[in-house]
Amino acid sequence: MELGWNIIATAVFLAAAGALTLRWAAQCGAGLPEPFSTPLPRRQGAAPSRETLGKLFLTALLFRCAVALGSLILYNMLSGETVALRDLPELWCRWDAPHYVKLAELGYGGYIEDGKPLFLVFFPLYVWIVRAVRLLVGHTALAGMLVSFFCFAWGSVYLYRLGAEEYGARIARRAVGLLWFFPFAFFFGGIMTESLFFLTTAAGLYHIRRHQWGRAGLWGILAAMTRMQGVILIGAAMAELCNTVKPFSLSEREQKQVFWAIGRKLPMICMPVLGSLIYFALNFYIADNPFTFTEMQRHWSQGFMWFPKVLVYLARNALTWPAITTRWEMWIPELILFPIFALLLWRSWKKHRSMLTLYAFVYFILNYCLSWLLSAGRYLSCALPCFLFAADELEEKPKLTGALMAVMGLLQCWFLYHYLCWGQVM
Repeated sequence: MELGWNIIATAVFLAAAGALTLRWAAQCGAGLPEPFSTPLPRRQGAAPSRETLGKLFLTALLFRCAVALGSLILYNMLSGETVALRDLPELWCRWDAPHYVKLAELGYGGYIEDGKPLFLVFFPLYVWIVRAVRLLVGHTALAGMLVSFFCFAWGSVYLYRLGAEEYGARIARRAVGLLWFFPFAFFFGGIMTESLFFLTTAAGLYHIRRHQWGRAGLWGILAAMTRMQGVILIGAAMAELCNTVKPFSLSEREQKQVFWAIGRKLPMICMPVLGSLIYFALNFYIADNPFTFTEMQRHWSQGFMWFPKVLVYLARNALTWPAITTRWEMWIPELILFPIFALLLWRSWKKHRSMLTLYAFVYFILNYCLSWLLSAGRYLSCALPCFLFAADELEEKPKLTGALMAVMGLLQCWFLYHYLCWGQVM
């Protein structure tokens, strides 16, 4: 039974990957039949004004403050405990957050457990920024939240700019709203890497779309220093560059010239690799091995597992895990999110630029290829193109949009409260 499922799921994956690749090839000038050569829908995008972006930045900051204060009120009302405002940062120190606090205070060499640098699995950029901000505010957890708040606001600006220039202001606003109310979006305000990864990938995708390869490469370095998935911005950049020059529609002589032009841009496009190299260098500096993090991942029961097998254990745990509350906090949401995002990608593959669809597909699958997946909802909050796709699907559907955001907002409150109470939301 399980073997048959693995074969079917892998076949579907290969078919989807093949369709997206052929769609990309058609956008690069290859003469392919329908539906691969279907023209993109005509949309009127425009660059937003600085005033609009400034208002959005401030609104995003206020939204994060409102969520933080709301979490304090929610916890005090429902938990039977009383937490003062000054203790709000400690209230958000749950699961991975205390590790980031310790890393910022002690460094990777000073935060050791069982004689091993187990926390090398945490990428360094967020830790280093929090450590710097801590010098200004004198409180590590508060510094972590402030970093997340400002990265979230800045990332929202970049996501809005990307959406507005590609689809128009209405879809951009809707995409930002869907992201803010996504059930696991409260992590953007926590002491974790979500907001920083949101910022770096949103900025990277925006500059890729504008063909500003150097800026995209610099943001890609920062993304790769935040999470391993940051390097897939390289693929998005290559897809967009080829869509621009359309090498498959040119003569052999013209192709040679184009390939030389592509080669000159490759150093900028591949800059995110430097972020990974910095991470490897940190591993070597701490443990004399650039790949020590792989050993530490095994300690945390993490590694690569092909996604059909992941879905099997998610389904099994969703049905049989002893603690029913844990099923609803972790396993059931992770299982439900997979078909929702898969359906969204299926509906979107002919309607959007290959740079966005290919990036979203690879990012989505990679996050469901972990041997012990505990944070799918948190990871998918950074599947940024998917929120643009969803906003496009909801065009001319204001009632459905409002109802969806209301439901997602209520779910976010539910998951946030359970997170604060040390529920299995991580």
